[in-house]
Amino acid sequence: MNIVYFFYFIKKTDWERLKKHRDFVSKQYGISKWHLFWDVVWCALRYGISFHEYYYYGFYNKSKNLRAEYASMGFMYKYQKKMNPPEKRKMLSDKNQFDKAFAEFMHRDMMNPIVGTIEEISTFIDCREKVVLKSSLGGGGKNVKIINLTEKETTAQMIKDDAVVHHYDIMEDFVQQHEDLQRLSPNSLNTVRFITQLKNDGSVDIVGASLRMGILKNTDNLSSGGITCKIDVETGKLDSKGYAFDITQPLCDVHPVSGITLVGFEVPHWEKVKAMCIKAASKYSDNRSVGWDVAIKQDGPLLIEGNHDWGARVWQMPAGKGMKKMLEKYL
Repeated sequence: MNIVYFFYFIKKTDWERLKKHRDFVSKQYGISKWHLFWDVVWCALRYGISFHEYYYYGFYNKSKNLRAEYASMGFMYKYQKKMNPPEKRKMLSDKNQFDKAFAEFMHRDMMNPIVGTIEEISTFIDCREKVVLKSSLGGGGKNVKIINLTEKETTAQMIKDDAVVHHYDIMEDFVQQHEDLQRLSPNSLNTVRFITQLKNDGSVDIVGASLRMGILKNTDNLSSGGITCKIDVETGKLDSKGYAFDITQPLCDVHPVSGITLVGFEVPHWEKVKAMCIKAASKYSDNRSVGWDVAIKQDGPLLIEGNHDWGARVWQMPAGKGMKKMLEKYL
C-alpha cells in the first residue's frame, strides 16, 4: 500500500514548499540534497510518511526506531477508514448534516442563504454586527467569508447573490471568542482540536488536544500560516512551544502578534470543553475517531465541526514524538 501512497504524495505535494524545506535542512544540518531526496523516498515507501511529513517530523535527524513510532499519513488513512467507514462519514464531512446532528453543541444561529428568502436573510442579519458565510463541504479554513455588517452597507440580496456564486450554503453567527483567547491571538478565531476515541464498550478516551492560533490571517489553520501548541489534557494548559508548517521559522515561545508566553497559558472553560467533546463522541457510534474543532466564548465552548480525517500532524508535531502506539491499541 505504501507504493500507492507514494504516488498519491507525488500528486499532492507542494513542490515549492518541499524544496524550501529541503534547502533549509541541507544548509542547517550540512546534509546533502541528494541524501535528503533519497531518504524522503525511502521513508515514504518504508513508513507511509508523506514528503512533507518527513520535514514536519524532523525525520532527517531521527533514528529508524523513532521514525517507526510516528502515525504516518498512510497509517492514518487506514486507521480512519476502519474507525470512520467512508459510507458513514457524511455526518461529519457535510457541515449541514453535522450542524443538525450535533445541534445541542452548536450554540449559534445559522441558515442556508442559497435557499432562504430575501426576507429570511434580512431578518437574520438584522441587529447583527458580523456573520460568517461558508460552504458545507469546505475544509481547512477555505471557502469561508466573514462579513462585517457595520463597515459598509450589505443588503440581503447582496448576501444571497454572493452565496449563490461562491456556494456558501451556510450563514451563521460570528463567534466572539473568550477574551483570554482574543488577547492571545487577536486576528483569528482560535480553536481547540480535541481528539476522541469511542471504544467498543461505549466509553470515550481522550487521544490528545492542541490549540490552533492564527498569526496575520483570520484563520487558525496551519496550512494558512497558523501555529499550534499541545494542551495538557489534565490541566488545560499549553505545554509546548508553537509549531508551524513552515519549518524554516523558529518555534514560538510567545505568540508572534500578542507577545504572550505560550507555555502555561490556560485554555478557558477546559473542563467544559472536555465534557462537551466526550458527550459529542458518545452520541453516535458510526464514527469512532473524531477530531473536534472547538471554539470558546465567554460563557463556554461550542462545536465548530468534527473531522473524520483529523490531521495527525497537529497532534504529533507539538508533542515532539510519534504516537502511533496510542492508536494501535484500538485496532
